[in-house]
Amino acid sequence: MRPVNTLFLTAIIFIFSQTLYSNIHDDERFKNADKYCSCTCDACRNCEFRSPDRETGFNDEYRTMSNRDFAEFKQLIADRTFESTKMDMTKSVVDYNYLSTEQVKEILTWFVFESNKLELAKYAFKNTVDPYNYFKLYNSFTFESSVTELDNYIKNYR
Repeated sequence: MRPVNTLFLTAIIFIFSQTLYSNIHDDERFKNADKYCSCTCDACRNCEFRSPDRETGFNDEYRTMSNRDFAEFKQLIADRTFESTKMDMTKSVVDYNYLSTEQVKEILTWFVFESNKLELAKYAFKNTVDPYNYFKLYNSFTFESSVTELDNYIKNYR
């Protein structure tokens, strides 16, 4: 009977020490909460606190999608077969995130059809943090008419 009591007491001490360690660890996290948001939930992806891996755009209000999130998004799109599915998923991500021109340029490489590239370049323009660099996308197109159409879209965008 004595070994069972010892085992039980050891288990209680172990659980107590783990709880105590966890509380101390949580307190350390809250001490640094004023520096940056470490949360990864959807609600905090564009919160006012800067995460160390989140890039900033031309204005602190607008932060581009983090490199980690962009890599996850890229993998998600790479797993899709149909270009129409890729387009729908990409538009959904663009709606809720800010992108840099370089990120948009990379996204365009995921598409084969020129019309889809052009549609997406126009669609992403509204959520691009550095629209003054959008000329860098022109080499992503094969046809001169697509470049002209995108250029006209940018000039007339309001």
